[in-house]
Amino acid sequence: MIDYKVLKNEYYEIIFPNKYEEDIKEILEYSTTKLIDNLNFFNKVSYGQVIRASFFDKKDEFFSRIHELDKTATPPDWAKGCFYGGENQILFEKGNIKIRFYTLAHESCHLLFSKFIYNNYKNRVVWLDESFAANFSGEVDKELKNGKFIETVKKYLNYSSLPNMNEISFKNNNIKTNEYNAYDFFHIIGRYLSEIYSREELLNFYKDEERVLKLGENIL
Repeated sequence: MIDYKVLKNEYYEIIFPNKYEEDIKEILEYSTTKLIDNLNFFNKVSYGQVIRASFFDKKDEFFSRIHELDKTATPPDWAKGCFYGGENQILFEKGNIKIRFYTLAHESCHLLFSKFIYNNYKNRVVWLDESFAANFSGEVDKELKNGKFIETVKKYLNYSSLPNMNEISFKNNNIKTNEYNAYDFFHIIGRYLSEIYSREELLNFYKDEERVLKLGENIL
């Protein structure tokens, strides 16, 4: 890729447009700290390999990279962060890279969840690892500080038709609808679970597919 640079450390290797190097350094430092924290949560010292990521400020390059790595990939048109072909792909349009400050940490959470939790699962439970990624990437902490989190909660307090979270999936095309944005639910659930369970209880809950699916029916 022309005019792209590589920055790496013990945990990450990042490809990005040259002009965003200072921002990428900040994102790399933050994401590395969160990755180490989350490895500790799972009682691990390593993911097992360096995590590769590509940042793009043009939508066509973002999707071209995805299809270059995985010709069968079908990401939604609104996707801003994906994981295909053993690499994270992250899109920040209009040159505003800070809007994706948490995305690398978020996508890395999915990698850890897949490796350390889903070995005993039949299928991915979208609400479960999306809620983990939202909470453990630092996104929810930011929303709590700036007031967005409580506004999101208020928006759904009197909502008449909260979904069964087990039915929410990219395959069902019901992540973002005219009635709701399921990422709002993921953020609320992620914080809720981390507050009602201790670290050990939460880890045990994540590993129990039957218990997870039962709670998913009415957790909202």
